[in-house]
Amino acid sequence: MKRWLLVCLTMLSMVALLVGCGSDTAKDGKQGKHMNVGLYWFGETLDPTHEWDAWTLTRIGAGETLATVTPDMKFTPQLADSWENVDPTTWKFHIRENVKFHNGTPMTPQKVKESIEYTMKQSARSAKAVKIESITVDGQNLIIKTTEPNGSLLASLTEPAFVIMDTADLKDVASKPVLTGPYKITAFTKGETIELAAFADYWGGKPGLDTVTVKDIEDNNKRAMALQSKDVDVIQKVDSANRSLFKDGFNIQDVAGVRVLMLKLNHTELSPLHDKAVRSAIAHIINYDSMAKIIGNSSTPGAAPFPPSANLGFDSIANKPVTDVAKADQLLTQAGYAKNANGIYAKDGKELALTLAIWGKDTSLYEEIQQELKQAGIAVTLKKLQGAGEVDTLGTDGFDMVERAVVTMSTNDPYWYLSLFYKTGAKSNVGAYSHPQVDALIDQLSVTFDQNERSNIAKQAQQILVDDVADIYLLYPSATVVSTTKVKNVPVHPIDYYLLTKDSTIE
Repeated sequence: MKRWLLVCLTMLSMVALLVGCGSDTAKDGKQGKHMNVGLYWFGETLDPTHEWDAWTLTRIGAGETLATVTPDMKFTPQLADSWENVDPTTWKFHIRENVKFHNGTPMTPQKVKESIEYTMKQSARSAKAVKIESITVDGQNLIIKTTEPNGSLLASLTEPAFVIMDTADLKDVASKPVLTGPYKITAFTKGETIELAAFADYWGGKPGLDTVTVKDIEDNNKRAMALQSKDVDVIQKVDSANRSLFKDGFNIQDVAGVRVLMLKLNHTELSPLHDKAVRSAIAHIINYDSMAKIIGNSSTPGAAPFPPSANLGFDSIANKPVTDVAKADQLLTQAGYAKNANGIYAKDGKELALTLAIWGKDTSLYEEIQQELKQAGIAVTLKKLQGAGEVDTLGTDGFDMVERAVVTMSTNDPYWYLSLFYKTGAKSNVGAYSHPQVDALIDQLSVTFDQNERSNIAKQAQQILVDDVADIYLLYPSATVVSTTKVKNVPVHPIDYYLLTKDSTIE
């Protein structure tokens, strides 16, 4: 009897052990290999054509484009397995065969054509980038004709707005777009979670995970604590204050990114920043080393539109701003400003007071800027926006400076960033910056195909922007991925909208 009791107790202990081993999966109500991912931003919807929301679709392994960009910044096939620039205005893309949408419908060249045309119809910025005149189907090929030579067409089609979707099934496009990636969206709760499941018919083979939960955790501290407590398995972005939390049992991956954190400036007569001397003074007051230290994680001080990692001549650009408060005072004095009894610069009885519009939940960087400018004699009010999407509709009467975090080489090409943020009248040129020579260089870049020439044109544009103090480039954050050691094959990428892949898995 005792022997039988011992056997029973042993078996019960083994069952308890097995149950305990599966507790992390059980607490999420998931079966099989499940990963919890913490992102710092979702967007308003999951509609690929709405604002920048498609970036989330690429991050979570749901959406795919005709071509993609490798971690060493090379174009590589995805839904097109080859392409050819036939002549300056003609491109031929061979569409990959045996690809299915998440609803089981085959992805044909006609479907790809309809998806690209839908994106152009719904997204003005996307249409401007590709400059497509017509798309025709020729067997398994798409023949794309552009309105003019467009050296950036391939790069523009890698932007997540051009993820290929089944436009015949748009009833739930804002929450469950029908895409082609290794993971299929099964549920979306705005500002909270995205649920995904492995797509069994994925063209690239069996995905490494069965299910994924993606959580919207915009606060840096909360996101870090979620990983430390194992509520999530992997996160993007961790600030220097939280980095020390992740030692044993965690992996930290860093790579020089292509993102810039900058202040877009208001160049209209509604703002004191219409005066170049005032813009230049602010550029000399800001402590760029302090900016980089606040963000940490191998961030580097800002100075020019593109970071050094973009390989667009950063070191050879002249007149990059350096911190020099005495120089700032000289510039403001020459512009007719003098400090009043409050220690604030004033001109014609009006104090130099600026509005800095911000949208991120982490305000420490902008509070530091506010303090640095105040100490130097410029009053700054922080204006909180609801989100990044509000920036493009803010209006020039709503700010003097505005927070911007831009992936400068999001398509592995300089044209996208320069045309969107510095071309006269462009949507994201919210400060109404305008310079005829910059416009001409952007136009020249569009029709230039030689990569060395393109780099030289981008460098020339940068030099003008720096000389003109078009904006203030605070810092270049590194791209960072932090995970538990159980997470495998979630690589860090210089373009931070690449994250989950078919091979991502968890032990």
